[in-house]
Amino acid sequence: MAPHALAEAEQVHGRCAAVVASAGAPIRGVDALVTNRAGLWLAIYAADCVPVLLVDGKTPGVAAVHAGWRGTAAGIVPETIARMHNAFGTDAEQCTVMLGPAIGGCCYEVDLPVARAMDQAPWWPEAARATGPNRWHLDLRTAIRRQLMDAGVPAGRIASVPLCTACRPDLFFSYRRDGITGRMAACISLLG
Repeated sequence: MAPHALAEAEQVHGRCAAVVASAGAPIRGVDALVTNRAGLWLAIYAADCVPVLLVDGKTPGVAAVHAGWRGTAAGIVPETIARMHNAFGTDAEQCTVMLGPAIGGCCYEVDLPVARAMDQAPWWPEAARATGPNRWHLDLRTAIRRQLMDAGVPAGRIASVPLCTACRPDLFFSYRRDGITGRMAACISLLG
């Protein structure tokens, strides 16, 4: 991949997605990038958050999404699909999605403020389990999978790397496990 063909997001833990037509400095204020330009690589970085890669091979279009708990609570993934639909005519039923390695429900314990941001979501009972007073283990990939299906992506078109970044120091960086750490890149492009 040539560095001049790479687009990056600032990643602010929000719900904004940007349509990208060319490479350059990281795009400020966004956590998701979408494009229909062949040869332009989209990159996001994560060390526990869920990297989400989407492809609509019919329209065509691709997206790279950085989804932590704040972005998941705010609906960054459904917002990205809506952005693709508005920009390129993407139909969620035509999308194929990969959820990359992220901290799993085995290790990701959240507190009451995080739970309050999410506990009214329809996916909360599937994605969270109580571990003690005002504590829950949260599986963000389960939450995002449900958001994708609710947005119209067929369950059979959603794949996931079932590995926990915190459990596997031999393979992955993890902010929760290590504090200061590196990041892993998730990249996608339309070949042209």
